[in-house]
Amino acid sequence: MFRVLIFMGVCFAVVTAQAEKIVFASYDDIPPKIYREAGELKGTYVEIIREACKRMNVEPVFETYPWPRAEVMTELGKVDALFPPFLTEARQKVYYFTEEPTSKTRNLAFALKKRNLKINSFEDFKGLTVGVNDRYSYGPAFDDFKKKLRLDHSTTQEMLVKKLSANDVKRVDVVIASEEAFWFLIRRMGYKDVFEEVFVVSENPSYVVFSKAAGKGHQQLAERFNKTLLKMKKEGVTKKIFDKYMK
Repeated sequence: MFRVLIFMGVCFAVVTAQAEKIVFASYDDIPPKIYREAGELKGTYVEIIREACKRMNVEPVFETYPWPRAEVMTELGKVDALFPPFLTEARQKVYYFTEEPTSKTRNLAFALKKRNLKINSFEDFKGLTVGVNDRYSYGPAFDDFKKKLRLDHSTTQEMLVKKLSANDVKRVDVVIASEEAFWFLIRRMGYKDVFEEVFVVSENPSYVVFSKAAGKGHQQLAERFNKTLLKMKKEGVTKKIFDKYMK
């Protein structure tokens, strides 16, 4: 009996050692999707990916880069997967997209409540200083229109919040940001009652995608991840994760 247990333990160790690893790339300043806190990687997408990989019996490895480099690394097949890009024709050529988005992202215009700004269309942004994160896409329509605007560029979400705050020297009139990311940050930074949403810029599904350059097997990975994600949604697992980060 003892020998059998030893044999089973050895077999289990071999299987564990040979568990498939999937390297996921992203930028680590997209709270609450992915961010670092006390050196630890956290976020809604991080938890969803970890749970999906556990169910798929694979090991997730997270590597973080500036967003443009994360995209290039995935396009070249140097990493297996990328999150959380929007769907575009150009990206479909280099990534295997899951059929099911991991979440939907609304990009909103935010302003100080006391300004009482009214924005009804892109045209209303003209004449204003518009804060944007120069690493992000806000959807093709706004990305094209913003060439006509006076922009103020930031590299982090925190910079956008600080520039819009009442006490900051360098002011902007509005900032464009992901709804969930912006509200998550202003709660943590103490600006919960200072800002308001003034316009919906775009609403786009965002995904976990897999590299085509890394090989045909990654199409199967995308399909497996998709099936697992659907099951997690039906069980309410993804909603619980999102709710936890938005409290």
